[in-house]
Amino acid sequence: MKRSSRLSPRIALLLPLLLTGCVLDSASYIIDIKDHAVTVTRSQSWFWEDTLTLNINIIRLPECGGGGSIAGVRRDAELVLSQAPDEYAEPLLILRAGDRHYAISTQSCRMQAFEQAPEDPGAEIGRFVEKHGEFRFEPAAAPADAG
Repeated sequence: MKRSSRLSPRIALLLPLLLTGCVLDSASYIIDIKDHAVTVTRSQSWFWEDTLTLNINIIRLPECGGGGSIAGVRRDAELVLSQAPDEYAEPLLILRAGDRHYAISTQSCRMQAFEQAPEDPGAEIGRFVEKHGEFRFEPAAAPADAG
């Protein structure tokens, strides 16, 4: 008896349901020029998961490229990018992913988790958000003039 290698029609109909709700998308914050950016890629393998993995890609070409991953981020977590105050050894961006904070250096293209949330993450640059099914970077509103 020869066994068929084709999928049963019932199984073939169920396959799209397994992929429904999965996520694989990205958004970028472009710094000054096109070869200087922080890109956040979100991935979720299974529709029943309520968390994502974020891959943070930091580039400043041709000098460096790097980044890291953040696992277990709730899909509805706020992703806020701020310009850190000048008190750090090198210019930093701070990414808040839910209740976790990460220092991002575009000078060395490295990322490191803060053990504790910084007291002052600095001025908000913008947020990585999903709107109308599209993941994108939204710049923060410009501060109103004091005059």
